[in-house]
Amino acid sequence: MTPPVLDQPGALIPSPEDTAQARATTQLLAQHDGEPLRLIIGDDAAPVVLPSTVARLFQHLLTQLAAGNAVTVLPVQAELTTQQAADLLNVSRPYLIRLLESGEIPFSKVGTHRRVQLQQLLQYREQVRAQQQAALTALTEEGQDLGLY
Repeated sequence: MTPPVLDQPGALIPSPEDTAQARATTQLLAQHDGEPLRLIIGDDAAPVVLPSTVARLFQHLLTQLAAGNAVTVLPVQAELTTQQAADLLNVSRPYLIRLLESGEIPFSKVGTHRRVQLQQLLQYREQVRAQQQAALTALTEEGQDLGLY
């Protein structure tokens, strides 16, 4: 099996073999949905039952790997660089800096470098998604009122 590629620190990009194995494991887990997830390390070790939150995280991780997506795990309290934050929002770094400077997203400075709390960034992303969904709903209703659908 080829080792996973690290695109950026902590981000795993699955190989085709990893993707296939993750897909098979995801299907196996789906057959045993609701059952506790047990981890066995070594031939003669007793199984360790994983907490349900870890099991859900593991299933989500496998689902993403099975789809061929790169994954990374960050603590919610993590501080991101402006480039990492821009990548997460799928925007350019200069655009993100404008959002920071305008007060749309809170940030702190470490020396001359801006840092963004992951939790704040995720809240902003959800707020933007909610606004986009509301706008899409309004446009759809307007189109239906005008008889365009």
